[in-house]
Amino acid sequence: MRPRLTFIVPFHKGLGALEQVLRALTPVAPGDEVIVAADGAVDDCRSLAATHGARLVEIDGPKGPAVARNAAAASAVGDVLVFVDADVVASPETVERLASVFETRPDVTAVFGSYDESPGSPGFVSTYKNLAHAFVHRDAAGHAETFWTGFGAVRRTAFHAVGGFDKRFERPSIEDIDLGYRLSERGHLILLDPTLTVCHLKHWTLWGMVKSDVFDRGIPWTQLILRYRRFGGGLNARGSYRLAVVLAYLAVTAAVLTVFDSTFGAPLLFFLVALIYLGADYYRFFWQKRGAWFAIRVIPLHFLYHLYNGVSFGIGAILFFLVRFFAVRPAGSLPAHALDPQEGAAALVTSSASFGPRDV
Repeated sequence: MRPRLTFIVPFHKGLGALEQVLRALTPVAPGDEVIVAADGAVDDCRSLAATHGARLVEIDGPKGPAVARNAAAASAVGDVLVFVDADVVASPETVERLASVFETRPDVTAVFGSYDESPGSPGFVSTYKNLAHAFVHRDAAGHAETFWTGFGAVRRTAFHAVGGFDKRFERPSIEDIDLGYRLSERGHLILLDPTLTVCHLKHWTLWGMVKSDVFDRGIPWTQLILRYRRFGGGLNARGSYRLAVVLAYLAVTAAVLTVFDSTFGAPLLFFLVALIYLGADYYRFFWQKRGAWFAIRVIPLHFLYHLYNGVSFGIGAILFFLVRFFAVRPAGSLPAHALDPQEGAAALVTSSASFGPRDV
């Protein structure tokens, strides 16, 4: 039997994007529902939610999407919680494919998808960021140990059993990856299904991309890898990616030394060729999707990506060890230990006001 779905959309600002998200989700199938979790919303979304038949949960804040999603999940009636970012558009076909996974695979606890190949913002950086995400998710398709709330779903009972999202993530970060690790530790099966494609509306700038990759993902994700001892790979933590970081820094070192001694030119060339060889499938993907000139322009961005990943790992590791062994909590550090399931379950009980069709 098809499970009931509760779509949860955390919202802070941006009515234009939210309208597109809700328009794509509604009208919902019988038994399904949509909840907009207004997290200290700058823009009043009450009228928009009502227009699309969505229930509204309001949170004094902003307290971050982890708290917002938990507040919505606390009052959800669906068998499956479907998390959709407020700038992600999911087609009815994608929604039904997701529902069929839970209907036909009782062994699956959670599933998440991928961005499609046509982002809402057509600029070079936005397209690059979007396609890079799509490549990584397609390359890692199958069993996963992480989770993704851009468009990801989890059975409500399992979500509550692990305590939901960790409210200690007070801003958009990797609270979804943390949830995935905790589900995996309890033996739940998570699937990454890249056929569940959604359109990302966000406009990326170069600085915005670097800032997000370093501070919202790289540094905190390093701390989670060390906390949960997830060294084996998966998504952006694969061994080949770590080798690419080493090669990128060797190339930079050789380039500096070449200024003083031209004999280092040969090692520099070797490291650069090795990097391109290691990323051949990646560049080929961009070539196939957007042509040769696009793929060529990706190479320096990818090189930059390797460099700041190295910075992220170094800072993240330092923060982890400061917290774990010296009980020091610098800015940007995460708690040393995972969320206690009972504490998280208690926090799922919310007194936030709820408005919408279910109350009628």
